[in-house]
Amino acid sequence: MDDPRQPRAVTHDRSPLAVAVAGFYVLLFVALVWPVYPFFATIEPRMLAMPFSLFYVVVCLLLSFFALFAFYLWERKRDAAESGASVNGDAGAAGGGHR
Repeated sequence: MDDPRQPRAVTHDRSPLAVAVAGFYVLLFVALVWPVYPFFATIEPRMLAMPFSLFYVVVCLLLSFFALFAFYLWERKRDAAESGASVNGDAGAAGGGHR
């Protein structure tokens, strides 16, 4: 018999996009550590008034942000389509929203 106090294991389907995003983050990590980063660890040329090594890290950070944000939007849209709700949500019907 199941004990209701015990948390149930949640199964998550791993979509190919989720695996690709995880792979992207692994590659991004490798790009920011030895042995890859020393290739870009130079002061010259200066880009946007920053040393090139700092510019390289900022670009990697921006890529990370936009990849995760795009994945979030994709997951949100997919979850809304699966539940039959609109992308904006139906908070008013659940009693938690303002009208």
